[in-house]
Amino acid sequence: MELLTVFLMFIAFMAVSLIFDITMLAPLCAGFVLFTILSLRKGFTLKQVIAMAKDSLKESFIVVGILLLIGCLTGMWRLSGTVAYFVTLGVSSIPPQVFILSAFLLSAIMSYALGTSFGVAATAGVILMSIARTGGVDTVLAAGAVMSGIYVGDRGSPAASSANLVAVLTRTDMRKNVREMLKTSVLPFALCCVIYALLSLRAPMKSTDTAVMSMLGEEFKALWYCLIPAVLMIILPFCGLGIKLSMAVSLVSSVAVAVFVQNESLVSCLKAMVMGYDAKNPQLAEMLSGGGIVSMLEICGILMVSCSYGKIFDGTGLLSSVNAGLCRASERLGRFPVMLLLGMGASALFCNQTVATIMQSNLSSELYGDSDKERESKMIDMENSVILEAGFIPWCIACSVPLTMLGADARSVPFSFFLWLTPLWWLLRGKTKKPEH
Repeated sequence: MELLTVFLMFIAFMAVSLIFDITMLAPLCAGFVLFTILSLRKGFTLKQVIAMAKDSLKESFIVVGILLLIGCLTGMWRLSGTVAYFVTLGVSSIPPQVFILSAFLLSAIMSYALGTSFGVAATAGVILMSIARTGGVDTVLAAGAVMSGIYVGDRGSPAASSANLVAVLTRTDMRKNVREMLKTSVLPFALCCVIYALLSLRAPMKSTDTAVMSMLGEEFKALWYCLIPAVLMIILPFCGLGIKLSMAVSLVSSVAVAVFVQNESLVSCLKAMVMGYDAKNPQLAEMLSGGGIVSMLEICGILMVSCSYGKIFDGTGLLSSVNAGLCRASERLGRFPVMLLLGMGASALFCNQTVATIMQSNLSSELYGDSDKERESKMIDMENSVILEAGFIPWCIACSVPLTMLGADARSVPFSFFLWLTPLWWLLRGKTKKPEH
């Protein structure tokens, strides 16, 4: 009863933070205090609880380092013209007859290269939606295609913060994870291409607005060199280079492109890495400005506080009854259906992909064994559930923020086919193995 009361209070704090637009760190810190008090009532000392939290910090620092590198990359990819060149190259080559399919593919390629759903939604997504509106394309379908595309990379890119978080939580190798995610998404991706191709034929683009493209051309030098940082980020992990080292190489190359192609100074590069890119053209600022280490500070804080929950839950056994119930449910339904329900519930309750991912990992700790195979199974089940589910729950930040950027609403969610075809495909494949004890 006490555990239920604490969780209800925690959820109430989350709701208040969403309603009043307060940072998620506030309710998470409040939750930490609540779970600490509950642990004390269960007979643990404050010293023991703090020791558990410290252990979690050591583990979270691994992914925090990656997140800060991602922040540097997103700032530099903007400054070096990588993002702008991707957009220019993609949009300029879109045939009007297949606009919706092209919007999906361009968003997917950019999100996979850059590893960010929000970043692609705020850049290519905004431009694509502007073209869709002026070109007479159904904006509900166009937004659905973009939403599908941005989560192709958010789920499976080696530069994606969510993919790196899952790798750390499951203690799996990121390079193997990327290959596994690619294999398990081939059919859903192909189905999306077929569906969006058919929708494109039914709703072709009638005209094109090139104003934004002209502004991008004035802001950046559109040369093929601008693609080098993103191409390196895609290729190097498959060549056996570690994720952090791949990011570092991409970062150095983006600095070189910014300095020698865009004629930026090293001071400007440092500022972009730390504070993010600030577009010179005020009309492009809303689409291009952002990135940098500062953009990752909140998510790093959320990660560190949320990770402490797992160690406290494990060390105190607070969730032992919940874990036992989930194990019983998995015996009847299978593991992946339980993970689907867990992911959906966590995303709907906490409205935050990062928090939902960590909570799903904590609650499902007893469903999987500790062998390499079991950890890899948990990884792919998480990637095919909570990571994508957060993107189709309308009030979850992972869904509402990109939709707001695109000027769309929840009507586009059913047309975000990749978000629900991938979990459905994994479910139909019968990934319902019993827990390994």
